[in-house]
Amino acid sequence: MSKTRKTGTKEVGFVIQSQDYLLFLEGLPTTKLNDVIVDAQGHRAIITALEEEKIEAWMLDNFHSKPGDSFTVSPEGLRLALQYNLFGRTISPLGLPLDGKPGLPPGGVEIDLDLVAPGIDSRELITEQFYTGLIAVDTLLPIGKGQRELLYGEPRSGKTPFLLDIIIHQKVFNRICIYCAMGRSEIDIKRFAENLIQNGGSSYTVIIAASSSDSAPLIAIAPAMASSVAEHYRDQGKDVLLILDDLATHAKYMREISLLAGRIPGRESYPADIFYQHSHLVERAGNFSDKKGKGSITLLPVIETDLESFSSLIPTNVMSMTDGHLLFSASLRAQGQYPAIEIDRSVTRVGRQTQKFIHKVLSDRIRSLLADFHELQRFSRFGTELTGQTQLIIKRGKITEELIRQDTLTYIPPSVQILLLSLVFSGFFDEKDINWVKQYKQLIIKELAGTTAKKISESIDKIELDVLIENLKSLHKELENKCQPLPNSKKN
Repeated sequence: MSKTRKTGTKEVGFVIQSQDYLLFLEGLPTTKLNDVIVDAQGHRAIITALEEEKIEAWMLDNFHSKPGDSFTVSPEGLRLALQYNLFGRTISPLGLPLDGKPGLPPGGVEIDLDLVAPGIDSRELITEQFYTGLIAVDTLLPIGKGQRELLYGEPRSGKTPFLLDIIIHQKVFNRICIYCAMGRSEIDIKRFAENLIQNGGSSYTVIIAASSSDSAPLIAIAPAMASSVAEHYRDQGKDVLLILDDLATHAKYMREISLLAGRIPGRESYPADIFYQHSHLVERAGNFSDKKGKGSITLLPVIETDLESFSSLIPTNVMSMTDGHLLFSASLRAQGQYPAIEIDRSVTRVGRQTQKFIHKVLSDRIRSLLADFHELQRFSRFGTELTGQTQLIIKRGKITEELIRQDTLTYIPPSVQILLLSLVFSGFFDEKDINWVKQYKQLIIKELAGTTAKKISESIDKIELDVLIENLKSLHKELENKCQPLPNSKKN
């Protein structure tokens, strides 16, 4: 019979049944949910359910326990060496190195996997925009600092390059990035880390990874561990970007564990509490007050799903608990569009309130232009004779779509985004064809970011959009001179 802690001896629990990583024990009468227990060799498990006759636990370390093995409660719990510099590291949810570098020192900060999200008294209104350096997002689908924005779409729709770009662009804003990979292949995780290193994004990024070769419990606790790391930096007053890639995979492993444990399955055989599990994670993000260090956690949960599964349980669940979503399309990606976001089917519920006034007005005008363009484009297929105004809308729509299209690893400052898209309404592109725009787009962006438009860009926050458009007309001739083909160069 086990003894309580009050006797001065340790409580002991004995395994009575084991199925792979799932353990059932008797004993340990005063243990609690999420307590960490260890066997004689130091292998760890975590308590996940308390029943009258037995205790359920998940094995965290790569070890198969058998009936008769004894466990005691660990006084250490789950700890991560957060006091040390984790930037540039790829670690497991247990803090083990996955990048070939030396291991982290033992001990550190104890992690509470079931931490309750801060209440409304610890939060502040989201008023500052979270810039990504991507025109399609910053102008048309803005994200606020502390917002929760779902990214979902088909395989090979450009989600991973998009995430890499956003992380790399945060260097400009001195933000910390936490990337949590769940159930991805080891090769994909390694490639992601290498891309960050090559492009200077690793010095402020921590990667927490549980690959497809890891056990289901390790993948199950990964997002909670990543959230705890993000909260550690938030409490220091830092602005943090947290990426959970992806929650659909996480849900599948939670379903596996639940079915193995013999629990009654819910819709699509997922555990009945899967909505709680994910909303519990999502609510830990936000924009916080002095009570929580006056930092913020901007959350980008990712879900990879095919077209037939967009309305299935997990995507709709996460969509309902976030502040908007970006829908990625494999067909747009195949056409060369980047980022391959379906603007008309994407939503941001918070970000627009954070945009500067002129950026918001420009966004409305661009959206209206694109809506008219898509409608008129459908009619033009029937061979209808088009008026001059209709032809102008179609031309400006095509050019706007080309301007929104970006190369990967290309950062465009917010002020340059405003100037570039405002040029559409100033008439600069009206006499140009789409091939000319493709050829000189990067040169125009460079000129707008340099001294050519310095005086105009400095006054952006103080003038109306129509005044800005009028002022841009003074740059037309200079920009056209810059965009002349080189002598002896062949025409396209």
